[in-house]
Amino acid sequence: MTLPEIKNMLNILMEYEDCDITHTVPGILNLFYSKSSQTFEITIFSTGEVVDCCNRDEACEILHKIITLFQNKV
Repeated sequence: MTLPEIKNMLNILMEYEDCDITHTVPGILNLFYSKSSQTFEITIFSTGEVVDCCNRDEACEILHKIITLFQNKV
């Protein structure tokens, strides 16, 4: 998944902030946008770790790193 694809995914979550949408990257993570706090929440399946990101750019970088690491392991 490229950085532009990830940014687009995050923009969609922010655009539809009146809905609760969770994106799942199978086997890797869940991504949720909280409209009340305007933050992103990333749950990493392999560790159970939950990462809160305060803005889109931070979330994009973290997602890209996680996905790239997973793809390099496969």
